[in-house]
Amino acid sequence: MSILISPHKNSQIHNLISGKISSIEIPDVLSKSECVSLSDEISKSHSVSSGPGLTTKIGTSLSSHIYDKANYFSNAQNSNQFIQNLFSHTISPVDKMHQILEQLFQKKISTATEYDMKYSDCVIRIHQNGDSVHIHRDNCNFEMPEYVVSKYGNQLSAILYLQSPQSGGELTIYDKQWCKDDESQRNPDFGYSSDVVDDVEHVTIRPIPGNLVLLNPNYYHKIGSVCGPKPRISIGFFFAESSENNLYCWS
Repeated sequence: MSILISPHKNSQIHNLISGKISSIEIPDVLSKSECVSLSDEISKSHSVSSGPGLTTKIGTSLSSHIYDKANYFSNAQNSNQFIQNLFSHTISPVDKMHQILEQLFQKKISTATEYDMKYSDCVIRIHQNGDSVHIHRDNCNFEMPEYVVSKYGNQLSAILYLQSPQSGGELTIYDKQWCKDDESQRNPDFGYSSDVVDDVEHVTIRPIPGNLVLLNPNYYHKIGSVCGPKPRISIGFFFAESSENNLYCWS
């Protein structure tokens, strides 16, 4: 179940954390003109790489460094500086996302650190014509025990859409959460067999520029195939509670 944020935001946040709902949509976090400006800056950038799920990305992600902690933090330092420079002449979408989350959760948020090494602030994902992301779930508690963020509670993810494609690219969220027994249906390269969500109800979220989606990433989800020459562009990170008053984010 996915819902738009409402005046009853406190109960909605609690339901998202507890898994009673899969996601929350917050419209118009950025204006359409701000999204166009940011997308133009991203499209002009040449610092892109591939990542899990066959997407093009700007930034560093834990999922690409599960067994390579030293290189993760080295790459995170470089990508954080690059993204900071990328948005130096325009609004920072990361700062805007932090502001919204602090208002919703009434907690201070900052990028996670480990032994004075800073985690990656965010990842920008660029889905081109024909790109899609297979059924998967995200949770570092199970897969990344060597990282300190795996010890934080109530992991969620935040995705801000900056550009929509001509068609396609919808986020589909299935009404089923991952459990350890599902590992028998895991694909060797990435994601899970479609059988894991066979006959499971789902919701679909369109990638509308300026809209922010908060997702409980333990729910299975996928991204449909993008159609047309205009790429789908989004920026996202994970976040979780480190204490009663603090949230930490990472990608």
